Amino acid sequence: MLDLEFHLLRRPSAASRRPVEAFLDAQGLAFEGEPDVTVVAEDGDGQVVATGSLDGKVIKMVAVDPGRQEGGLSAAILSRLLQVAREEGRTHLFVYTKLEAASRFRSLGFVELARVEPSVVLLEMGEPGVASFRSYLASERVEGEGESGAVVVNANPFTRGHRFLLEEARRRCDRLYVIVVETDLSLFPFEHRFDLVRRGAADLDGVVVLRSGDYAVSRATFPSYFLRGTGNDERALLQTRLDVTLFAELFVPALGLSRRFVGTEPYCPVTRRYNEAMKAVLPPRGIEVVEIPRLERLPGSAVSASSVREAIRGDDWEAIRALVPDVTYDYLRSSRAEAVLERVRRSESRH
Repeated sequence: MLDLEFHLLRRPSAASRRPVEAFLDAQGLAFEGEPDVTVVAEDGDGQVVATGSLDGKVIKMVAVDPGRQEGGLSAAILSRLLQVAREEGRTHLFVYTKLEAASRFRSLGFVELARVEPSVVLLEMGEPGVASFRSYLASERVEGEGESGAVVVNANPFTRGHRFLLEEARRRCDRLYVIVVETDLSLFPFEHRFDLVRRGAADLDGVVVLRSGDYAVSRATFPSYFLRGTGNDERALLQTRLDVTLFAELFVPALGLSRRFVGTEPYCPVTRRYNEAMKAVLPPRGIEVVEIPRLERLPGSAVSASSVREAIRGDDWEAIRALVPDVTYDYLRSSRAEAVLERVRRSESRH
C-alpha cells in the first residue's frame, strides 16, 4: 500500500464524487445518497482503487479493485471509517454488504442481523445494539390469549387513512402494535410523528405504539425508502426483502406476532415493492400478511400523507381538514408545526 494515497472527503461534492461513482459502477455498485464521509484510495496515477463511505450510522459503498483484493485495502478503508466514527462519538454502526464480504466485517467485531440469500447481509457493531432493542420490545409486549398483529407506519404526517388502517387492523386481531419509523429523514420529525400516532390511536383499546429503532425502514435496513427514483432497481428489491426478513427475525418473536397489516399502495413504487416483499417473505415463516384497501376521499383518490403535504404546499386548508384527523389538524394549526410547514412548502412533491 506504499504506492497508495488516501483521501477523506467530508460531504463530497459532485466533482469529487465523480471518480468514486465511476469506480463503484465498475464494481457493480452505485453511489447512494449524500454520505457524511467518503474515504478514497488512489494509486500513483490518481486512479481510485478502493473506497467506502459513512452515512449516519451506516458504513456503505465499500469496494476494492479486484486486482488488489489481497492487499488489505478493505481493512485500511474500514479502519479509517471506524476512526472517523469514534472521533464523532458514533458508537453504534451498521453495514449493508455482499455476503462474500461479510467475513471482513465480522473480523472487526460486527455481528450479523439478517441476510437475503444469496446476495446481501446486514451487520451491526456497538451499543445500544439489537439486544437492548429486543429488551425494549419485550418490555412493551402485552401478554394474553388471541392473535397479535403489527403495522409499520411512517405517518408523514398521520392521516385519516392511517387511522382507518389501525381501526381495520385492530378489528382483525386481539392486540395491535403500531411501529413508527424512527429514522429522521422525513419532512415531519420523528418526535412529532410518534406523538401524532400515539395521540391519534389513544382511544383504540388494545393498541400499543412503539418506536422502530434502527431495525425497520431505516437508513441501515431500507435506505432506498428515503431516496428518490429507486423504486424498481435491484438494490431496492434486495433492501425490501432484507428489511422484512429482519422484521420476521426480531419483531415477530419479541412481540409474539402472527399477522402484519398493510394498506394497499396506489402511488409509491417503493412501498408497493415492500408490500410484495412482505407477501414473499412472511407467509413461509407463519406470518399472515393482511392487505387492507386504502381509505378513499373520493372514488379513485386514496387518502395519503403525500396528498396532505401537497395540500400544505397549496395552502389548501379545506383539503387538509378532509384528509387528517383532529389531532393532526390541531397540530398543523399550532405554533409547534410552523417550521415543519415551511419545510414542506419548500420541498418538492413526491408520492
